[in-house]
Amino acid sequence: MARWIHTTSPAAQTPDTATGRPLTILIQGGIASGKSTISQLLAERGAEVLDCDRIAHEQLEDPEVRDALREAFGAGVFADDGTVSRPKLGGVVFSDPRALAQLEALVHPRVANAVRAHLAARARPAGEPRAVVVVDAAVADKMQLVERYDVRVFVDASQETRAARAAARGWAPGELERRERNQEALETKRSRASYVLTNEGGLEQAAQRVAELWDTQVEPQRRAS
Repeated sequence: MARWIHTTSPAAQTPDTATGRPLTILIQGGIASGKSTISQLLAERGAEVLDCDRIAHEQLEDPEVRDALREAFGAGVFADDGTVSRPKLGGVVFSDPRALAQLEALVHPRVANAVRAHLAARARPAGEPRAVVVVDAAVADKMQLVERYDVRVFVDASQETRAARAAARGWAPGELERRERNQEALETKRSRASYVLTNEGGLEQAAQRVAELWDTQVEPQRRAS
């Protein structure tokens, strides 16, 4: 069964008796490149997945965060029931770099603490196979979640493929490009990757690519002494 981790735990320290830190896999790529699909396929092989977007969304329900958002952006980013409206908030921050920076300054440290706490809890005694944790985060380097990743995967798909997938989600024309303008350039992310996974086809092809990734990059490091 796939194990998707949602956590808002505070930062924690690695126990003294646990010296085998988890093997971390960073998943990056363009919007609608299929990062979540690749993460799901890795989860089916026993990895745990930290979806940083989901963790960030969970943070929006924190009363302290809601108060800060109201002060920064006003009541217009809230739904009628008092919860944060992600579409309304996105409409504000994705069109204003300063507003986006404000939101990131508020949410990113909380996400980083949650990720570090989870990784610390997954450390194992030396000699045991290392736990495998997938970090799915579009802006992982900006958040400085961990000191280093064991495997950095760039999920590659053409602009045409990604645009078609975005349209299938119901996004308006140009929405993909608008969101990507607020993210690091794809070529920069690709240049830092240790493994490029092409994801142009369907699920079966993606599963084959993930099997190759696991066998060549993950399993050897997971069991290394």
